[in-house]
Amino acid sequence: MKKILILTLALSLCISNVVSASFIDVQNGSLNQQSIEWMQEKGITPDGLQKFAPEKIITKGELYELAWRAAGYFPDSDISTGTGSRFASYVQKAVETGILKTEKDFLSGQKVSRGDGLKIIFDIMGIGVTRVYTKDEIPFSDIHTGSRYASIAKTASEFSIFSGENKFRPMAKMTRAEVADAIHKISTLTPQSTQTIRIIQVPQTTDNTPVNGFTSNQKFKILMDVWNKMHEKYVGKEPINDDKLLYGAIDGMVNKLDDRYTVFQEPVGAKSFSEALSGEFDGIGISIDSIDNVVKIVSPLQGTPASKAGLKANDTILQIDNRSVKGLSLTEVSNKIKGKTGTSVNLVIERDGKKMNFSIVREHIKLDAVVGEMRGNVAYIIVRNFTESSGSDFTKVAKKLLLKNPKSVIVDLRDNPGGYLDASLQMLDMFVPAKTRLASLKFSTRSNAEDFFNESNGTSGRVQLDSFQPEVIFYSIGNGELANLPVKVLINGGSASASEIMAASLKENQRATLIGEKSFGKGTVQEITDYTDGSLYKQTIGKWQTPQEHNLTENPIIPDVTIKDNPNTDGDEILNYALGN
Repeated sequence: MKKILILTLALSLCISNVVSASFIDVQNGSLNQQSIEWMQEKGITPDGLQKFAPEKIITKGELYELAWRAAGYFPDSDISTGTGSRFASYVQKAVETGILKTEKDFLSGQKVSRGDGLKIIFDIMGIGVTRVYTKDEIPFSDIHTGSRYASIAKTASEFSIFSGENKFRPMAKMTRAEVADAIHKISTLTPQSTQTIRIIQVPQTTDNTPVNGFTSNQKFKILMDVWNKMHEKYVGKEPINDDKLLYGAIDGMVNKLDDRYTVFQEPVGAKSFSEALSGEFDGIGISIDSIDNVVKIVSPLQGTPASKAGLKANDTILQIDNRSVKGLSLTEVSNKIKGKTGTSVNLVIERDGKKMNFSIVREHIKLDAVVGEMRGNVAYIIVRNFTESSGSDFTKVAKKLLLKNPKSVIVDLRDNPGGYLDASLQMLDMFVPAKTRLASLKFSTRSNAEDFFNESNGTSGRVQLDSFQPEVIFYSIGNGELANLPVKVLINGGSASASEIMAASLKENQRATLIGEKSFGKGTVQEITDYTDGSLYKQTIGKWQTPQEHNLTENPIIPDVTIKDNPNTDGDEILNYALGN
């Protein structure tokens, strides 16, 4: 018996005024020139534009406009609504067709991620997504079959969208050029007024072997008996919610691992987590951790309500809105602190044995992960967190400052809680020659190390599988543009994870002097799995090693020069020391 899924891919190409002039900022021979000029010729791009801005991150309003015009919808006139007149007709059309629930759900200026952006394009252009697939049919190493973006990624691959890329990067912000490329490929690969019928057959397995012995374990029978008894006889205030029970069972199972970095998050918490990694979210701007069964602030992000209010790294959170955090998971604590922009949250924290009260108004936080400026003849670069775009942002900032002929470089990693490994490696490429050992990652088994190596584009020269240990080693592959300049790195107790990898690598490769206070001490790496219901599982899969094979778990980095910032002064003692020495 085989399961058969039939998907209809339908497309209506738009035919409008043909425009012959090219955009002045689209270079001949550029990667996306053909797609952008095709859109212009079809009249998909609005009239009167002289520049297309290919590398600009697209907003939701601009995406709706291009996608609807590509689908053949050209409104005669704009209808005035609260969404803004330019995009109003497209928003109303989305509501009428059920793509958008209400106009209130639309934020025209919101930046759009790759995963969400493609879903919008597929919905508007009438593309059915592939729901049945196997892992080997998804060519992106960062997309698991259980991911909520798996169907989007699989369908994208069918149209050769993001072809040649090893990773899908669903949370990376989508550029206007990427949107043009997607629309062009969808339109030209599906002929006008035809339907492509795709039949995907998946054999029906009869193998009932328990996964890792789960269903054959005697405790599984207890679990099922409790479940059945609940549904048969339980009487309570509220009806039984099966989803709530199952999420609770998963969460309880994960908590028994006793690893504060391995967590399961329900859809609401998972969305907040993904938004935080993207650098845009609503809240007060802190990262937290559970240390010795107490919730501590790892770092308040610079320029956020938390840092402006005076919260510090290592502050212990005791209460949120007059409720004790004792017994709450990190996810629950995080969700209670986050909230809508303009609302307030009241925190009671403990610092140096003293209790302190803070009332902080939440804001919509959009972080520039990397910023830089000249301080005299010194290039001063602040890295606030390691988002998916931080590596490329750092490269752009550094190259711009290099044009001003700095005598040295200061990299400020204070209160940086970490993030994506790739971003830190890309930054390190600028400081050291190619083939320099940057870090390594140890796994529990050789098989796990091999899987990671195979998914990490092993042919790039970036990674190497150790001959004997279950370990993957990372090397630099850049041009070392900053390799000849003296470097100072600023760290403190809020510098964690990827920040520590970068600081330790520069120190042990004798490329930087570390100044400030000891770092946080996080030496493990986590793998993130997204599920189709919106939930998320983050699991520790390995331990970091510095170039000299020191592990950072519970072993903070000790700076070469220890200087503490005085919280009672307006000055920045650590930065001032670095600038003056």
